[in-house]
Amino acid sequence: MKRKHTILGKPRIAYHGRIYTITEVPAHLPDGRKMTFEYVHRVPTVVILAFDAKRRLILTREYKEMRRGFVWHLPVGKIEKGHTAKAAAQKELREEAGFKAKKLWLFHQTPQHFAWPLFGFIASGLIPSRLPGDPGEDIRPVPTSLKKAEQLALTGKLDDPFLAYLVAKAAYLVRTKGWQALL
Repeated sequence: MKRKHTILGKPRIAYHGRIYTITEVPAHLPDGRKMTFEYVHRVPTVVILAFDAKRRLILTREYKEMRRGFVWHLPVGKIEKGHTAKAAAQKELREEAGFKAKKLWLFHQTPQHFAWPLFGFIASGLIPSRLPGDPGEDIRPVPTSLKKAEQLALTGKLDDPFLAYLVAKAAYLVRTKGWQALL
């Protein structure tokens, strides 16, 4: 009987940076051919959907050099080694939006087998508390109605697909279950 699955060999790191690592993995296909698979891995990352007392989502306008302009975004950052996702979320919220959250809960997590571990948090009970951001960042918080944020997500103006998904998911939950589903 013919083998049905690809057999992977030993991975080799082709590139290792601060945020991304690319591995190459030799593969033997079921039909006998050989090829190399390439996988992109990202450091574990947090995304924060922070809501102020008026139930506005704190979006950000972030300058992106490759775009030569500002893009719509959410507070996002990597989880440093030895830190929890929740601690990283508080830190990024303070750096990028200027707030600390009294309440912070895990809203979404990518499955464990993903090469891009992402943790989405809902933050509320916001208290002004700014930390300095990373060098070179130009990030400006913009309190935005959830309806407008959802439109930015659905029309591609919030162009990161994972961020757009989280905003659309939050808006859907509020529409179908009310604000108590989030806050």
